[in-house]
Amino acid sequence: MDVLIVEDEPLASERLTELISQCDASIRVRDTLDTVEDCVEFFAKENPVDLVFLDIQLSDGISFEIFSRIEVDTPVVFTTAYDQYALQAFKVNSIDYLLKPINPTELEAALQRFLRQQIRPAVDYRLLQQMHARLNSPYQSRFLVKSGNHYHSISQSDIAYFQADGKVVYLVTKEARRYVIDYTMERLEHDLLPPESFFRVNRTFIISIDTIQGIQNYANGRLKLTLQPVAEQDVIVSREKVTFFKAWLNS
Repeated sequence: MDVLIVEDEPLASERLTELISQCDASIRVRDTLDTVEDCVEFFAKENPVDLVFLDIQLSDGISFEIFSRIEVDTPVVFTTAYDQYALQAFKVNSIDYLLKPINPTELEAALQRFLRQQIRPAVDYRLLQQMHARLNSPYQSRFLVKSGNHYHSISQSDIAYFQADGKVVYLVTKEARRYVIDYTMERLEHDLLPPESFFRVNRTFIISIDTIQGIQNYANGRLKLTLQPVAEQDVIVSREKVTFFKAWLNS
């Protein structure tokens, strides 16, 4: 089997080459490339390989650009340091990924999975472009949640609010479904949610602007909110946040 490694960090490329050899000495690394331009040139010459190990962030751009410039029907295993939840969509297209630093066991499992299937799926360019845009956005557009043995991907636009109960944080959808998520309220507030759409009204709630149904004065200069869906407890804008909350609504 011939493989192509696309990686702009020499040490990472050398390590992956070594790990592949340890997994299966018969696998031949046809070439190692480090730029989008080199990849486009490689596939333009119809140099066939069986599998591509492709880093997402290359020295001259995002590797998704390759697929918008030239047709590639070779199976791809992405190697990336990005958060794994942002890449779950690749599974739908039979595209695998390995998180850096690459675990030898996971690499071997990916190779075995490929060998068992022996497929050459067409790359979904639209999906890759969507993932490109998502990875370049400063905020998270979807959240992977678990319900029993099933996983669901919840769009940011479908979220009504986040609620903390002690150390547990719940995502509540506009259809009143509740899911436990593995993020702190601080991470959600400062890193993952667009401030024009979400506001942390107190320690317990981060709300979407779309879910506010009513606002009324409350004791000690605070505000009481009516949300849809209705929250399990009163949603009170803390006194120190009232001014900022009004400015947020008026922005």
